[in-house]
Amino acid sequence: MGILLAKWRPEYETGDDLVDEQHKSLFSIINSLNNAMLDGQGEVLVKKTLESLKDYTTVHFDTEEEFMLRHNYPGYQQHHIKHEALKNQVLKFEQENHHNLSQLTIEVSHFLTDWLIHHIKDEDRKMIQFCCQGRYFDPKSDPVNSSISVTSKLEVARWHSQYETGYTLIDDQHKSLFHAINALNTAMLAGRGEELLQRTLKILRNYTTIHFETEEQFMRHYGYPGYLEHKAKHQRLREQVERFNQQEKTGSISKLTINVSHFLTNWLIDHIKDEDQKMIVFLRQKRQKETLN
Repeated sequence: MGILLAKWRPEYETGDDLVDEQHKSLFSIINSLNNAMLDGQGEVLVKKTLESLKDYTTVHFDTEEEFMLRHNYPGYQQHHIKHEALKNQVLKFEQENHHNLSQLTIEVSHFLTDWLIHHIKDEDRKMIQFCCQGRYFDPKSDPVNSSISVTSKLEVARWHSQYETGYTLIDDQHKSLFHAINALNTAMLAGRGEELLQRTLKILRNYTTIHFETEEQFMRHYGYPGYLEHKAKHQRLREQVERFNQQEKTGSISKLTINVSHFLTNWLIDHIKDEDQKMIVFLRQKRQKETLN
């Protein structure tokens, strides 16, 4: 069964059919490569993926930049710089003489994941909200880093001040998951993901036991209205981690490492950046009231 690592959502729509269809094509590229990797066919698809990315960065970026200029988007220059960095990385992948297709496949997959999380979900959303609603959305986040490349350490999970609840116990536990995500992805880039898998699964087992109980206790104590829905999602995450622990005893370690990496990325995108964000805003407001009293 395919994994939709890149899930299209209504908030990504610009209202310009050409820009939206081009964005959807990138989502398809990301999902195709990730599912090919799960089927053990990633090396077969990686060169085709690079060809698609080269076309995408040529055609789509021009289209998107024309769209921004047409709407007098104030973040155009900054966005253009990020586009150039992405173009350069794609060309770098294409020009390098890769003797190890397996390693190249992992690097391209992680590059696309980074693109999805940090460019589409951050930079493109700022542009979309301004152009669609006539306002400039600038969330409090880390300073912009226009240099995007695959290095020896890839921070797929970047901690931002907007994730802080103000409660040290929850924040420190959240940060531990970010560290686990980055550690596994960095190990995979170094060709040592399988070595770190057991440790990552242990961290996840502890995290889904200790942190979820802590988080749920805070939600109950402060009367968080989304508690039951959030708790149900916690249970599904617990069950998936348990399945991984069972598979680690009997299945393919290589394939399981990729599955766990994708699961963590989905967790980052869909749970922390969406579900936890709602809870975080609620708890932060409670914390501010406590401070004032």
